[in-house]
Order: sequence, then structure tokens, then C-alpha cells
Amino acid sequence: MFKYLQVIVTVILTVLYAIWINFSIELLDIFRVILVFAGLNIAYTLLILISFGIFIYATEKTSQVSMTKHYFYNLYNEYIFNFLYRVKPIIIDKENLPKDNNFVVYANHIEYTDPFYIKQTFKKYPLTFISKQELFKIPLIRNVLRSIGSIPLSRKVGDRQALEAILSGIKLVKSGQPICIFPEGTRNHANTVKEFKSGSFKLALKAKADISVLVLYNMHKSTELFKYKKARVYVIVLPLIKYETIKDLDSQTLSNNIHQLVEEKLQNFKI
Repeated sequence: MFKYLQVIVTVILTVLYAIWINFSIELLDIFRVILVFAGLNIAYTLLILISFGIFIYATEKTSQVSMTKHYFYNLYNEYIFNFLYRVKPIIIDKENLPKDNNFVVYANHIEYTDPFYIKQTFKKYPLTFISKQELFKIPLIRNVLRSIGSIPLSRKVGDRQALEAILSGIKLVKSGQPICIFPEGTRNHANTVKEFKSGSFKLALKAKADISVLVLYNMHKSTELFKYKKARVYVIVLPLIKYETIKDLDSQTLSNNIHQLVEEKLQNFKI
């Protein structure tokens, strides 16, 4: 929505400016109109970014499952990470998305932009994340994470806080808020998948939740600074794994099975 408004507003104001200066096909007039058009686009972008900052602080303490809030987060998300970043996310097999909120999302992790495209995939759900603890120290980012109910996770081995994060995630899912976790625990910057941390699958098992597996592909293209063409990134939604089919599995077996699904999809996926 924001990008379409930008086109409409900047074109109308530029045309009005051209009329005001009695535009003629002269080099100076052409230069002035181009300069005004560029300036209006920069001003509009800054206005959107400022409004996003205000929105973050204004809504931080409102309900973390409010779909109105998640809707606006996705509007800003798409404007910044699709339009400004020049990225075209392609979501494959949307029909596999869950029918209710009782699920946990597991995905391979390529780049820091992954959560934004996952949010776009699940834009009809109040999806939140288990996020690394360090992100909660960064202004604005920590406010966004708190606003949508994200849970901090320490990456230190044996840290009790990691167990507390899983327990908090279980409570969230049971209360009706789906959550996403990256079982690799870190980014790999490529179309490959590292070993999963099996403990992360206790969240779905203990919450008695379905599992939605995502396979992310080409996400590293989204972070390239200079793009001649829009970067295409892919989010593949695998068939939903119902809790009834996994309830008798231990977390290690479940981890191995899902890792195999992701690895096979990455190896066989063709653009």
C-alpha cells in the first residue's frame, strides 16, 4: 500500500509543480522537475520511516496478538524489505499454511532478513519469534520484538535461560500465538542447512502443536546492496505436520526427520 501511495503522491505533486513553473521542454525545467520528483520520493520515504518509529513506540504495550498491529507491521515490512530493498519474495505452496493458530514454525536460517519474509508468509497470523538475546539490546529492534511477543534466547551452551525460553514459547503457543524458531541456531548465508538443535523441537511436542516447516532459498540475495533487478527469494511451505503424527516421537528423532525434509528440498529445489 505504501509504495502505491508513494507513486500516486509523488507523481501528482510533481505534475502540479510542473504546471506551477509553466514547464517547457528546456534542459533547466527538465532538471528542476526531476530534482523535485527525487526530493519528493526521499521525503516520502523518510516520512514512512519516521511514522514506523512512532508506530513502534505507540503500540509496543498493546496486545501482542492484535491482528491490526500485525497487519500494520507487515505493511511497513513489505515497504522496507520488498520495495526499498528491491526484493521479490515468492511464496510457494501457500495451501499448506495452517488453518488455525496452534502451530510452531521451523525454518532454515540464511540471513538476518529471514524473519521479515516469514512474517509476510504468515501475515494472517499473529506470528512471533524466538530471537537471539543480543537483538533485545538494540533500540527499535527490541521494541518491535517485545511488541509482537518475541522471546529472547541465549545461545550459551547449558544456559538455563534457553530452557526458560522454550517454556515461555510453549505457553505462548498454548495461549493461541504461533511462534517461529530457527533450529540451526545461527545463520549459514547459503542454500544449505546446518545441524539442528534437537531441543528446539521440544517446544512443539510439549505444546501439542502442529509443525509448519519452511524452506528458505536464496535469502542471501536480499542483502546485496546494489541490485540491477529485483532479487528473488523463495519461501517454500511444506505440508503441515499434525501433532497426532509426531506425538510419540522424541525430540531427536523429530529433529532428524525434519532436517532431512529441509535438506532434500534444498538439494532438489529448482528455480
